[in-house]
Amino acid sequence: MKPAAASHIALAIVAIVLCGAVQIAPAKAQNPSTNQIIDQLQPKTKFRSFDPNLAAKQAKQADLVNRLQNAKTRQITVEERSEIAEVVKENDLPAIDLEVFFEFDSSAITPEALPILKKLGEALSDDRLKGSVYLVAGHTDAKGSAAYNLGLSDARAKSVREFLIEKFHLDPKQLVAVGFGEEQLKNSEDPLAAENRRVQVVNMADKDVAAKAGAPEHDGGEPAGKDPE
Repeated sequence: MKPAAASHIALAIVAIVLCGAVQIAPAKAQNPSTNQIIDQLQPKTKFRSFDPNLAAKQAKQADLVNRLQNAKTRQITVEERSEIAEVVKENDLPAIDLEVFFEFDSSAITPEALPILKKLGEALSDDRLKGSVYLVAGHTDAKGSAAYNLGLSDARAKSVREFLIEKFHLDPKQLVAVGFGEEQLKNSEDPLAAENRRVQVVNMADKDVAAKAGAPEHDGGEPAGKDPE
């Protein structure tokens, strides 16, 4: 191959990579199996004898979950978003980051996102995860304005929630969608890093805490989920 031809091919490859990066940058979130999602989101066993403040923490957690479930269409405040992050960290709640692709500058879910969302829906429909309340959190990097990133991440989190409700018939009270924008960077040393752009799923309340928050109880009947069409 002539050097000039090789050079043109190399430039074409670079152009393709750069054009793709504009719309869907390489994400570093996890792409786990259904069973791995279940393992990551199963509630951790906690003993009051090891943590005398456990009851108080769970009461605070239940109160937060109840408020989030009843927020409905109102905007979640910055104080509530900070409180969510604090409770997740303080109670060491089970969580997983997922790679979910959306249309550029949009909350529309792409076909490339369907496999991971199908696995997530199957996991949340599994008997081992039923009865809990889950936070679907949207996160962005720091590119663009904070207000724009917050709005986009919120819309994307809600798109994932609606997908799971529609395709897997999950109880709407079990899923709380919140956008955090660039407030909770996974890699704060590199605010533009791809790993900051992610959908995070957190087990906000296991069956016991969910019951205190007034979340729906589930019997041991047939699984509620079904495969997407």
